Amino acid sequence: MEPLIRLLHAVHPLSPALEAHLRLKIKCYQYKKGQKIVKAGEIASHILYLEKGLIRSYSLVQGKRISNYFMREGDIIISVESFLQQIPAHDSIEALEDCICWGITFEELEETYAFFPEFNVHGRLITGTYYCRSEARHRGRHRKRSHEIYAALMESDPNLVSRVKDVYMASYLNASKATLSRVKHAYAKRKWR
Repeated sequence: MEPLIRLLHAVHPLSPALEAHLRLKIKCYQYKKGQKIVKAGEIASHILYLEKGLIRSYSLVQGKRISNYFMREGDIIISVESFLQQIPAHDSIEALEDCICWGITFEELEETYAFFPEFNVHGRLITGTYYCRSEARHRGRHRKRSHEIYAALMESDPNLVSRVKDVYMASYLNASKATLSRVKHAYAKRKWR
């Protein structure tokens, strides 16, 4: 839990009473590789902080699982619409590695906002950060070709790319595994010139 508490303090200092409250409410959740954290059609009941592991969000499009995004240590995991509006999720979230998460339920989060209005600052700032990331990801994926998206990922987070299986990366790039192989080869060739 300590990395999450440090993150929250970095966003905005927690009062001692708020920190004590969060330490009581936040629970540890462990997921095995391949386990669903959120299933499409179900309501997301938790917002999670990923302490260890790798996850992906995916949607079913014409019978294919298309990766929406990948998250790793230090990220907040949430099915945004489902959790915030308490409606069935459009996407599924699954563990790509064994994961250790720390989380709080929707009801507990709302209760915390009500009892500790200062915590609304954390909610606003964290939501803003992730909304901006989502917009940048959306903009990049719809305005760039596969090789440009791959190159941008390699430049920004090569460790993440190395942890994601090719089948999931290909679906993220909306490409076949053969196309991904060509993209990776072209990137490596360009990089070593």
